[in-house]
Amino acid sequence: MSEIVEEIRTAYAPIGIALDAPVTYGTYYRLRCARCGTMVGNVGDKLLPGMIQTLLEEQFDLYAAGLLGCACGHQAERARALNPARAEAARTRFA
Repeated sequence: MSEIVEEIRTAYAPIGIALDAPVTYGTYYRLRCARCGTMVGNVGDKLLPGMIQTLLEEQFDLYAAGLLGCACGHQAERARALNPARAEAARTRFA
């Protein structure tokens, strides 16, 4: 497995998203809810080192508010556990 794929896997884990098997000749990977397995998106392995952390940091408020991720609410719960104050502010702002 490439270093960037491992970086992507490691970055998504705290927010409750698992990287699935590669699709499209190993260029894209499905993102699945770590709780229920629902597909929540795709990610490519052509990101630059460190880029996935920036993307997830920018999307944190959307996960916290339940606007990204799975309908089961796992990503919103994980966001609240990771940063309760920021998650509450995001939920208030997007409510």
